[in-house]
Amino acid sequence: MQNKDAGLERWLVAVVPRAIAYARSLTSRPDDAEDVVHDVICRLLRHREYDLLADGERILFRSITNACISRRGRAREMASLDTRSPETGDLVEQPEAPAESDPVAAAVTGELAAAVRRELAGLPPLQRAAVELKAMDRSLREIAEILDVTPANAGVLVFRGRKLLAERLAPYLQEF
Repeated sequence: MQNKDAGLERWLVAVVPRAIAYARSLTSRPDDAEDVVHDVICRLLRHREYDLLADGERILFRSITNACISRRGRAREMASLDTRSPETGDLVEQPEAPAESDPVAAAVTGELAAAVRRELAGLPPLQRAAVELKAMDRSLREIAEILDVTPANAGVLVFRGRKLLAERLAPYLQEF
């Protein structure tokens, strides 16, 4: 039993940071993401019939997706990739600064980063989840398992999500 507990602990250490990052992409507040991941993990640990070492990541990500969609539906709030300041709780934007010190490039990069966050938040939840998972280098088969759709549907969700993002971000990308 100790060996299984040690394996489970190693699995949790490996998967929890990715799970929180994924949940943050689906919720509007980092605290909500951590709550969702905590709740989902507690529920999974109570189900002894699950083999978390073998199938846990797929089950975890699917459960996080469902929990975030449920929470979002109840809260009726927009999702955001912005983070909150630990001191004040205010939203803090984190645009990526360009390597050069060109103020125009910095402004364009900041504007583009804000537009990407805003438009990503405006996607339907399943499309957003599919695009986020694809950005995390997940295969369409993995995305399909996590979102509980067929691999073909996962491909459609990624394609349509990317297409919507490209259309909505076109005015910002004309500069490049």
